[in-house]
Amino acid sequence: MHGVILGSSVVVAQLFTVATLPIITRLYSPSDLGILGVYSSTLSIIVVVASLRYEFAYTLPKKEETAANLFALCIILLIITSIAITFLVLFAEDILIDYFQLDTLGLYLWLLIPGFIGVGLYTILNYWAIRQRDYRRIGATRINQSVSGAVSKIVFGLFSYGPPGLIIGYIISQIAGIGTFSRAMWKIEEENLKKISFDGIKSVAKEYKNFPLFTLPQQIVNTLSLQLPILMLLAIYDTETVGLYTLASNLMVLPASLISYSLSQVFIGESSKLVRENYLGMRSYYLKTFKDLCLIAIPLIGGIALIAPFITPIIFGESWTDAGWYCLPLALMVIPQFTVSPITRLPLYGYNHWMLIWDVIRVCAIIIGFYISRFLLFSIMYTLTVYAIIMFAMYLVLVFLDLKAISNFTSRVAMQTEQ
Repeated sequence: MHGVILGSSVVVAQLFTVATLPIITRLYSPSDLGILGVYSSTLSIIVVVASLRYEFAYTLPKKEETAANLFALCIILLIITSIAITFLVLFAEDILIDYFQLDTLGLYLWLLIPGFIGVGLYTILNYWAIRQRDYRRIGATRINQSVSGAVSKIVFGLFSYGPPGLIIGYIISQIAGIGTFSRAMWKIEEENLKKISFDGIKSVAKEYKNFPLFTLPQQIVNTLSLQLPILMLLAIYDTETVGLYTLASNLMVLPASLISYSLSQVFIGESSKLVRENYLGMRSYYLKTFKDLCLIAIPLIGGIALIAPFITPIIFGESWTDAGWYCLPLALMVIPQFTVSPITRLPLYGYNHWMLIWDVIRVCAIIIGFYISRFLLFSIMYTLTVYAIIMFAMYLVLVFLDLKAISNFTSRVAMQTEQ
């Protein structure tokens, strides 16, 4: 029931985002959207360190008082990292722009500060809601984020605000719900929050130190692998290309994600049950789910890619025509992503380190692929094809890792059972 509530909210939010894209693309240019892409990618990478991923541990403590101290630790870390980011943006702006090639952000670099604080705080509060299993409120905030973000972008676009309007609208879309979560938390946890102490904070920091030590690096690498394409495309081409890529990526990923999210939730539940009760059926269930996802992904994503070059200028405007062509090579990446990501659960089988190694190799492969494209002066279509082939190969490797992990897990449990 909880999965249905949250899943339905995600679907509604995604559908609203897709429905408003034709309006937004007529109010902003590909270059404007490219600047937003660079901003959102940069923010996504740096916000990972906001509370050193201690918020991931928020659902673990049995005592509410312990959870309250963990929450306080996350807030303190957010304040510290926000001060650090503010200092870097205000006093080391030239170094950041030159070293990380963020010339495109230029006047908008300061907007990383409110974005960092807002997204960091929302993430901490969202994990509190997950601990409370308040899926209805989480779902409501997802819809509010989609609606408020899209409406803000449209309003700013009508007044010709350009890139700042898109960025502010994006920030709004990421932080809507902070007030809702805060009021609910104070109402429910008021007594526990009053029990927060320095010793308690120090204790949870030590108890859950594995999260900043191990989870944080893995999250940084994973986020880099997802956000690097935009930054690499900017380094090789320009903001207009980045904007066209961003729209193409949305066209390919958003429709698929509507189905992928629900299937992922089902697989998590069923595979977890098999791990506990019928481990011998795990491999066949994995292969059956993989086959079913392929039967959905190939016609769905392939069909969108084939018609995209022809319908994109009609729906989004003539200036976005090239985005439709970008969908063709991207389909080669999105199809395996759709079929493999929902059923990859290496940590469930005890192979967290395999996932980290895979993420590191993926980042390295992406960087090498883009640098080869730059060295050989490839056109954008060739570059996207190289990127898509790399991702296709990496997801194929992930399938073999999943099957190997399941096989090892099954053998290990069988030996324990015999003993």
